[in-house]
Amino acid sequence: MDDYQPSVLLDLDGTLVDSVFLHVVAWDAALRAAGHRVPMWRIHEGIGMGSKRLVPWLLGGHVDGTSELSDDHERRFLEHADELQTTPGAKALIDDLERRDIPFLVATSATAQLREALVEALGMPDLTTADADDVSSPKPAPDLLLAASATLGLDPAHATLVGDSPWDGEAAAAIGMRFIAVRTGGFGDDRLLDGGASSVVDDPRALVGRL
Repeated sequence: MDDYQPSVLLDLDGTLVDSVFLHVVAWDAALRAAGHRVPMWRIHEGIGMGSKRLVPWLLGGHVDGTSELSDDHERRFLEHADELQTTPGAKALIDDLERRDIPFLVATSATAQLREALVEALGMPDLTTADADDVSSPKPAPDLLLAASATLGLDPAHATLVGDSPWDGEAAAAIGMRFIAVRTGGFGDDRLLDGGASSVVDDPRALVGRL
């Protein structure tokens, strides 16, 4: 690893793009279509996990058709991808990191197809990302963050993760990475702080010039 140099990992889904509640609606519809009834608050609580972990977590165990459930969720989400918007300050934060030569990478648990839709919503098609297809175990496992840190060539302990869910915090804590939470995912401050956030801010705009 290089000598100490601060770096930043940015979560995409829910952090840079306002997508969480569209995920909740898409998962609710997919689960209902497969004969499963899960309260929407419970679905929201799990957003931020990779789908390989989310489905058994929601249903209390592994079930047949998990891949089909995930595919149906993705299809329903993509049907409304044109409704996605960036979170306040998302582009300004990326511009700030670039102007100050802070190494950063966008790391997302989204699959490649979802990532493409999210990046398109962000309006930055050349953005370099690490996504769930690059690792075998999604968040809250730290694999994605480790892969992103390796791509940057930096020590994970010298990086700051900006994310919107307690699952981001759990992944960061596992490898000693600092976690700053934004409220754009709809989680309460107590939940984010309990999940390992060192601080909680409204949105990426609040972090411009601070990382």
